[in-house]
Amino acid sequence: MKRLDLYIIKKFLGTFFFIIGIFILITIVFDVSEKIDDFLDRNAPLNAIVFDYYCTFIPWLYSTLNALIVFLAVIFFTSKLAGNNEIMAILSSGISFNRMLRPYMISAIFLFVMSLFINHFLIPITNERKLEFENLYYHDNNHIDLGSNIHRKLGPDVFMYISNYGSYSKTGYNFSMDQMENGKLIRQFKSERLVWDSASSKWSAKSWRERTINGLDESFKSGDSKDTALSFRPEDFSDKPNQISTMNYFEIKQFIEEEKQKGSGFVKRYELELHKRTAIPFSIIILTIIGVSISSRKIKGGLGMHLVYGISLGLIYVFLSRVGEVFATNTNLPSAFAVWIPNIFFSAVAYFIYKLAPK
Repeated sequence: MKRLDLYIIKKFLGTFFFIIGIFILITIVFDVSEKIDDFLDRNAPLNAIVFDYYCTFIPWLYSTLNALIVFLAVIFFTSKLAGNNEIMAILSSGISFNRMLRPYMISAIFLFVMSLFINHFLIPITNERKLEFENLYYHDNNHIDLGSNIHRKLGPDVFMYISNYGSYSKTGYNFSMDQMENGKLIRQFKSERLVWDSASSKWSAKSWRERTINGLDESFKSGDSKDTALSFRPEDFSDKPNQISTMNYFEIKQFIEEEKQKGSGFVKRYELELHKRTAIPFSIIILTIIGVSISSRKIKGGLGMHLVYGISLGLIYVFLSRVGEVFATNTNLPSAFAVWIPNIFFSAVAYFIYKLAPK
């Protein structure tokens, strides 16, 4: 590897780790000022705050910031090289722009692989300790209720429906369970209310009706209250957003398949999380090409204008990411495509800007 390659790699990685270190330090300071009262009220030990919370908080923060910080770092130090006429000297010496781009790509690929490992395997481990600390000394994990129109598959030919569910009362309203055989209904159980009995850990059906079909024969039963042997539990009707954050790549893949079998309403949310863990690190490579192509040209305004362009493109990237997630959650748009929309768009932008870069 030539001296030029080592010089650019050193500048790239050095600037990146310096900037992201500053951002992480500032974020931690603000986080401490916001949560210090909760820590003191719950008598959180200092070593738990430092090692179980903030040391495990850093990998997540790094993963959240790294793509945009790479972009800003590339623009920052490349713009300085262009301002000092170093880019012009490199190109004038007979080195092509593609050749000059090589050490940038080596650095970007290194950070991409590192980010993949952190997202898929390290953060799930650190999140377990972080969430345990938050449960003890900060707050209980939030959950999102399914709310209304809940459909679930309880078995190969057993389907259930609840029109509304209240998590506080652990009560489902207008419950219906259908058992099929060869595509035909053979048993239907309905209840106006399905109430969870914590003492017996069973569901109690109120004002229930049961219909059994055997060919042309039908029989009916009904009653005021009946204990059931239903296999689902109250927690199956809520999504804990932090639950999948503790799963690595293989665990979350298996979890998604299991949730699909259950007919969970949160499958798309889980798929978005899985695809984001790869799509966001990949954006490092795309944003590096854009950053080099923008900032390698010496322009009026220098570093300031380059940073304005970079921040503007970064905001567009974040906006497209949010739009893709909203579309995936509320429409039939495939989760993988929704997550990769920003990368697809910015790949086209990178190609266009690359063509305009000084050669």
